Amino acid sequence: MKNLIKLSLSLCLCLSAAITAFAQSQYVTITGTFTKTCYAEMSLGCKIEGKFSRLNEYTIDPTNNKFSFVIPVNSNATYSLFVQTKKTGGRHLEPDVAASFPLDLHANQNLSLTINPSELSNKSQAGLTIEQKPANFQTVSITGTLDNPVNNKFSPKITLGMVSAGAIKDLQSVYTDISTSAFKILVPDVKEGFYYISVGPWKKRLYLKPNDQLAFSTDSRTGMPVVWTKSTEENKLLSQWDELINPARVALLDRKLDEPTFTAIYKPLQPKITAFLQQVKTSNPRFNPLFKTAAQLDNNLLALNMLLKMQKGNYSMSLRYFWEVPAYYKQLIPENKISRANMLQLGEGKEYINLYAKFALTGHENNADKMSLTMRAISNDTLKAFLLESQLEQLQVDNYSEFCAVFKPYKKYATTPSAQKAYDATFSGFAADTMFIGKTAYNFTLPDKDGKMVSMKNFKGKVVFIDTWATWCGPCKYQIPFLQTLEKEYKGNNNIEFIGLSIDRSADKQKWLDMIKEKQLDGVQLLDDKGKAFAKQYKITAVPRFLLIDKKGNWAEIRCPLPEEHDKLKALIDQVIASN
Repeated sequence: MKNLIKLSLSLCLCLSAAITAFAQSQYVTITGTFTKTCYAEMSLGCKIEGKFSRLNEYTIDPTNNKFSFVIPVNSNATYSLFVQTKKTGGRHLEPDVAASFPLDLHANQNLSLTINPSELSNKSQAGLTIEQKPANFQTVSITGTLDNPVNNKFSPKITLGMVSAGAIKDLQSVYTDISTSAFKILVPDVKEGFYYISVGPWKKRLYLKPNDQLAFSTDSRTGMPVVWTKSTEENKLLSQWDELINPARVALLDRKLDEPTFTAIYKPLQPKITAFLQQVKTSNPRFNPLFKTAAQLDNNLLALNMLLKMQKGNYSMSLRYFWEVPAYYKQLIPENKISRANMLQLGEGKEYINLYAKFALTGHENNADKMSLTMRAISNDTLKAFLLESQLEQLQVDNYSEFCAVFKPYKKYATTPSAQKAYDATFSGFAADTMFIGKTAYNFTLPDKDGKMVSMKNFKGKVVFIDTWATWCGPCKYQIPFLQTLEKEYKGNNNIEFIGLSIDRSADKQKWLDMIKEKQLDGVQLLDDKGKAFAKQYKITAVPRFLLIDKKGNWAEIRCPLPEEHDKLKALIDQVIASN
């Protein structure tokens, strides 16, 4: 306790010195707006004796067109503002227009900038208007210092993030003063709610309201403890909560941590958490329910992240589901399940949704079963949209049939722009297949290894599995042993015929015949000269490709799982055999 008091006193003194330094130093406050909604990145830098340093970075998007910077002024420095607009293209934003503007800064200025993105020009220095006046919107000030800096040669980067649909989106970054480790962040036009401040590996949740003034000090290596000299009742409660659960958080950072050791820390924590939450009642009725959701989410994430860490001992490993779940977790996690939509006002909301879905999938292999269990795990329809989006990114479907089975039943939950975009992007990969599936496959005839012409009509009443391959294709040859294993399982089954269809050139017929003999390829072997008759007709641009015809002679699937995915492929074949 004495050591803690000494440490707290030391941090208070550091913070007091930092705040005094801020009061005595000469700073410029720069605020501004973009005249049009857009995506953009901004940075402020200075050059002293030929050495350039970045001071601040800011991110603009269509939901946020205001910005603010607080910059220490050095009479020997020159300053510049860099603006880079972004445009949508493909899956990520792409650079559009960039311009750099010199800034003439003097102590204690209040500058107001107006940026017109449609007029930005580096050549003509157009698109920027500067006026000497204070901001015309509300701001929140966050001031402090980092004790025990990680590297005394470089300024630590402090990033403030806002919450966007259950995830943290970087808003602005500042670089601390090397000599004092002090920093100041000015947040424009704050919308009340949770924000996150981070340095390196640690992050801290803050609650901000318009015109709040916050000041604190913390250890830059761990983020703990946080000592406040200016705070609000919401942030004081958040610090008390951090103090309660930080022992479990710290334990999770130990790479050698095992489940029994963690449970010994985590299980006794539960009654303390229950008692803590029963006493929560600040004067802010908007904050209270959101804090309780945050605390419940934090508590559940500790257990879920321990399960994730247990998978081969790799904390950062991205797994689709958990295999082994201790009995204690099976009881605790469902009891604490969160289904309130205000979870999306937390930066960990999406993480929780995904991890809880993984927990619900324990022991299940089939993608359709996974999706059904996943969507049932979350009862709130608003949250289901975000869960659907994450599953579209994580679950691998091989063909249109599987897409229909796995995702199509849940299309109604694609209610957000990002979820709809993810659904459409996944569907587009199979959209072209719909013009073939269910249509006749009796429209091509090819020569076999003896030169005899073979039509699909010869196999009427049978399911036909086609392996499209080539002698020069390494991946094709890799699949041969798996395919042969599958063929043996159906040997003697008159309901199915296996066909190998090579797209080698007719001029290389002998090479094709030699490989049939070398690899001991069974079934009917056909040659499609450079894909002219078959492959091009069905838009096959890469091999191997595996296709399936039903007993009626219609395409059941033109993009089957690879033979190495034995169980998945066999289940599809059995389904087609049984359905006719």
